Amino acid sequence: MQNDFMQISVGGVKVGLVGLAEVFIEAQARKFADDSELAQFLLVAVKKRNYVAPSSEENYLTALLREFRRHMGQPLPADSGPQPLEIRVLGPGCVNCEKLEQECIAALAELNMSADFEHVRDIEKFRDYGVVSVPALVINRKVKSIGRAPAREQIKKWILEETLR
Repeated sequence: MQNDFMQISVGGVKVGLVGLAEVFIEAQARKFADDSELAQFLLVAVKKRNYVAPSSEENYLTALLREFRRHMGQPLPADSGPQPLEIRVLGPGCVNCEKLEQECIAALAELNMSADFEHVRDIEKFRDYGVVSVPALVINRKVKSIGRAPAREQIKKWILEETLR
């Protein structure tokens, strides 16, 4: 399998990991007694191809288990802390998609907020969000807009609504 690269949030920080998809496939094929055993397996397997600081191992255990559950389509546990704002612009890069990306970045700047922001250009990944028309705006995994680039004030309103939940 090729060296895949995947970003995940570990302790509120985005980190890139090599070979994570392969680790998930291997974990799927095994049976584990409990989540603790599964998380330990994930951490050991990830450390074979990535550096993990010993002081960050607990954060990695939590993050890897969460991402494995997401990969498997399982419900995610309710974490005790606040989740980072996640914003996705879906679109291959057309004029309206680029406009939506810029409006989102400007809205975040005006609100003085940070977010886990990504412009998803891979058409295959649009289905993960149930989207067939672009551009689309997804905030915290909720589709807010499809087929248009909404006004910046509307984007700001949606961002604020999601941060107050």
